[in-house]
Amino acid sequence: MMLVLILSLLLCPSAIAQTDLAGTWQGKLATSPNEKLTIQFIIARQANGSYSAVLNSPDTGGIRNVAATGVKFADGKLTVDVASLNGSYSGTVAKGVITGEWKQSGSTFPLILTPYKKPDVSTLKPLLGEWFGELVPPAGSKIMAVFRFEMAKDGKLAASAAIPDQGQSNIPLSDVVLEGNEVTLKIAGGQANFEGKLIGSKIEGAVKQGGQEMKLNLTKGKYEGPAFALSPEDMKRLLGLWLGKYAPGGPDHTVVWKFEKRTDGKLKGTAAAPEATAQVLPITDLSLKGEELTFKIPGAGAEFTGKLTDSLSGTFKAGGKQLTLNLKRGTAADLPTTQMEIPADSMKQLMGRWNGNIGPDTVVYRFERNAGGKSTAHLDIVNKNVKDMLVVKASMTGESLVMKHPDGAEINVKLKGNKLEGNLKLNQTNLPVTLTKQP
Repeated sequence: MMLVLILSLLLCPSAIAQTDLAGTWQGKLATSPNEKLTIQFIIARQANGSYSAVLNSPDTGGIRNVAATGVKFADGKLTVDVASLNGSYSGTVAKGVITGEWKQSGSTFPLILTPYKKPDVSTLKPLLGEWFGELVPPAGSKIMAVFRFEMAKDGKLAASAAIPDQGQSNIPLSDVVLEGNEVTLKIAGGQANFEGKLIGSKIEGAVKQGGQEMKLNLTKGKYEGPAFALSPEDMKRLLGLWLGKYAPGGPDHTVVWKFEKRTDGKLKGTAAAPEATAQVLPITDLSLKGEELTFKIPGAGAEFTGKLTDSLSGTFKAGGKQLTLNLKRGTAADLPTTQMEIPADSMKQLMGRWNGNIGPDTVVYRFERNAGGKSTAHLDIVNKNVKDMLVVKASMTGESLVMKHPDGAEINVKLKGNKLEGNLKLNQTNLPVTLTKQP
């Protein structure tokens, strides 16, 4: 397997001509009956007429731009030596195809190369939408995974993944390819790869990471989270928003539990703490017997045991701590709002939608009044399917506006007419920010 992984970086020419090999060539290396690696050779012609080559393997990302130590092409025969991989390729060029073999450490693998053509985005249309399924790790419980594919306004594919039970979202998916019914993509910059086969409304495949293979079969459709069957009476008692204060040895923040009906009539629940985190976590293992209510929030490593009357009171366990937690029914008007320190005249200028970019992300900031008439600000990250992230604090002096997010990010921008320009700081990251007010 190691030599196969090493092997995975290979070729890359872009033009097709038997007398001129310059360009990118690509093929599939069958390292086992169930394993294929994409190999690319990038071949360039030198001023003296000789060739050089660089090897890549888009599937693994482990080998990038590995230079060949020798390239020979004569009488339709091509040989490429790659000393750093202890390997070599030899093939015959005919009718725009190179038919040959890759040899490495005593093993030989057939490898046919054809001119590489960047996939047309239109070929990805069958993938558009949401897909969900259970990731099966070698040990431990199954994990729900959600993939989302959509076309951005610039015509490019925007793809991301989420692990709802763990509160992980906006995991970048890249290098998405659909060839025939074969789907391949990279997860989080190549930390893992997914390979599968598209069969109608299903994709049967696996995630490969660190030498492990984890089964992941996806079904097209909207993932609605865990569901619970309750009687109509119990459903009515629990439905709605419940709000309370949580202080695990630090500043108080609002806890928001939301219970609502799924499209199939069953109950689903989510837990959030908008002032502390952008995460919205699913509630699982819910049980309601009389007044006794129990449930878990796996993404926070938490569980609740208490009583449901006209309030929710009980014991909340999380992070090795046990606290008494009381929540009361609320409405959208009771949800946390932005701590505003902005003069009234400046607030009038900010009210509305501001569209633009933060680094690679397409964003929308909304300054508005909530159902209770309070001024508040929220952030939507369009290409990552993030909606209604609360801006925890916004302050303004003169033209300078500072906004703080629950993840610790800080936005520093200046108001210039209908534009906000500046940067975002988070840990060691510093990204440009450009926002334009919408009419």
